Amino acid sequence: MHQNKTDTLDLLREKIRRMEAPQHTSADRLPTGFTAIDTHLDGGLAQGCVHEVFSAGRDSVFSSRSAAFVAHVLARTTGPVIWASEDYPDLSAPGIRQSGLNPGRLLCVTSRKGGLEALCEDVLNERGVCALVADIRTPLTLTQSRRLVLAASRSHVSGFLLCRTAGAQNDPPASASMTRWRIGGSPSTLRTDLPSLSPVAGAERWAVELLRHRGGPGGTWIITPTRHDPTYSLPVAAPLADRATPETAAIPFTQRTGALRA
Repeated sequence: MHQNKTDTLDLLREKIRRMEAPQHTSADRLPTGFTAIDTHLDGGLAQGCVHEVFSAGRDSVFSSRSAAFVAHVLARTTGPVIWASEDYPDLSAPGIRQSGLNPGRLLCVTSRKGGLEALCEDVLNERGVCALVADIRTPLTLTQSRRLVLAASRSHVSGFLLCRTAGAQNDPPASASMTRWRIGGSPSTLRTDLPSLSPVAGAERWAVELLRHRGGPGGTWIITPTRHDPTYSLPVAAPLADRATPETAAIPFTQRTGALRA
């Protein structure tokens, strides 16, 4: 088992070396991209710390909004992102891309049963990593979270814990994390400016709650996430590029041959 763990870390180190070294926008802050939240946090989330993101409501099963929120934050950084889980990486590449994060930066890792916390600590000790995102199904104890916080402070790697099971709890367990968030859905506004017979639901909205902030107050916001829909160019084959229009295209429709002749 120890040999398997060593081989996994060696493989991660090799992949990290092949990727671009992290160059963060700020020396000590990770902007979320939402002006009101960044202003409240004096520029963004503290870098080199551990942040917990809980899911609210029905999203506590899938944690899709929490994952999108973290991807939205990491989209403004560079370097490899380790996305770790205990069973399988429950990710949607189009969804990650819509949040602005390049899926090519992700290194998805699956740990053995009961070994996710140890894997997270090992990753947070790696200085070449931009950030760790861990899909936590069982809430960490206070002692476990402290170990992760110490590892992140040594390497200056940011850690994000996506908590599904604990998202529905009114009183989450104690933790040493820098911030604790709860993200859920919020009713969309109705649009009446469209040529339709009835109002149409507007853009998706999130209810973002800062439950705990070491050294600062909490807060609540209703935000509209930015969707990055990439456009794709369709190159024309070389034999067809810049070719003149055939003269037959100018022939009246009634003079053409074929099954559709009038």
